[in-house]
Amino acid sequence: MGTLDNWRKSSYSSFGDGDSCVEIANSDTHIAVRDSKTPARATLTFPIGSFAPFVDALKWRKSSYSGGGQGDACVEIADHRAQVAVRDSKDPARAGLTFPAGAFTRFVEALDSLTADRN
Repeated sequence: MGTLDNWRKSSYSSFGDGDSCVEIANSDTHIAVRDSKTPARATLTFPIGSFAPFVDALKWRKSSYSGGGQGDACVEIADHRAQVAVRDSKDPARAGLTFPAGAFTRFVEALDSLTADRN
């Protein structure tokens, strides 16, 4: 593994206290991530091809209906390969639901059909 001496903070570190964030560094073959508050502690290191799937697994998206008056009163969704996870955006630490991807697609299509029938 090459040298990892080019640490930089996430672009999200400018919000709030600025130190509650992660730092990332890369070499020709690996990407490393560490806590910016305690950089001497453990570091996660990924082969370059494994980092993007890891990050993709962490991406939660709010429902397109979240833009209204109470923007956080909706659900968030994350999809990862063969599974789809859904959680309450008001309380993301609580348990979410996980569906096989095909079952979730059929569920959403059924909801769309019900909505179309009512209009």
